[in-house]
Amino acid sequence: MIPFAPSLTIVIPAYNERDNLSRVIGDALEFCRRACRAFELLVIDDGSSDGSPELLADLARASPELRVITHARNRGLTGALRSGFYGAANDFVTWIPADGQIPLPELGRILDAWAEHDLVLSTYRQRPDGLVRMVMSRGLRLMLFAITGLRDRLEGVYLFRRALLGELQLVSDRSAGAIGFEIAVKVRRLGRRVGTTEIECAPRLSGRSKVANARNIAQSVGEMWRIRRSLRHLRRP
Repeated sequence: MIPFAPSLTIVIPAYNERDNLSRVIGDALEFCRRACRAFELLVIDDGSSDGSPELLADLARASPELRVITHARNRGLTGALRSGFYGAANDFVTWIPADGQIPLPELGRILDAWAEHDLVLSTYRQRPDGLVRMVMSRGLRLMLFAITGLRDRLEGVYLFRRALLGELQLVSDRSAGAIGFEIAVKVRRLGRRVGTTEIECAPRLSGRSKVANARNIAQSVGEMWRIRRSLRHLRRP
């Protein structure tokens, strides 16, 4: 793998993931030191109550490439990603979950697919989450197309130019995944270059998903309508 040339921020949102953090952060540091010319890891502790803040403080003291932003209360995945994306210091931004479901070699596939794109999306070859999660994902994808017109599949993590955030005027702040949909919709609307690649998804290292539930689905639909209304204010080239 040729080292990724632009500077990179990897955001890691984490809510009560203490059992997974040391391994995920250690793997990410090892990967980035090999695969990136300049990078930082930015962990968003999203109001954890399991001892994660203390562990993260220890890890940050040992690794100068690691920064931590702490939320006083839980804001959900999109809230954590907002803090990470806007807090990123480097040219490009991507993210990985703190549960280990995106192995670092798969992130390498996204970096390899960059090729001067403004946004790189990823889809899963196979996701080991069962029938219910698959049905939920397909249903949300159909609703997203109906409401916003987005045809792209966005299932995994993504990579984008940090400078785009000044143009996109992001409105999503609640449901898990909504901020990724919004970025994709608006980057397409602006006519920027979008690439895609396929990655593998691994089982969680430990614990349960905190986003696969009916409440998040309802919030996602509301966020889609907010995204649609905000498109009228987006300045096309």
